[in-house]
Amino acid sequence: MGQPVRAGLSAGLAVLLLSALPAQASERCHKEVVDYLEELPLAEGEVKSLRIIERTNISDDFGPDIFGVDAWIRLNSCSGYLVINMTKGCFVKQAYTRGDCSVQGLSNY
Repeated sequence: MGQPVRAGLSAGLAVLLLSALPAQASERCHKEVVDYLEELPLAEGEVKSLRIIERTNISDDFGPDIFGVDAWIRLNSCSGYLVINMTKGCFVKQAYTRGDCSVQGLSNY
């Protein structure tokens, strides 16, 4: 699996993830996503792409504009996703993998 990402690599990981952020994607919670990824046992260079999506309220004029934020991360070692589910204030509620992706300590669905 390679060497785990360590806190010392934060600048390099942040630059990689900033360049992987599509122009139309949300920048909300980007720092929290990078911080969370640095704590996971991922090999250096494992993150292929990142998309941050705001879960917005489109049906209720009286509710909050944003319900929460999800980060969908493609990894080089699999064809599924690593998903980080957060509140609108960027607090990580849960993280899990989808498809054939596997990250130690996270559930797979």
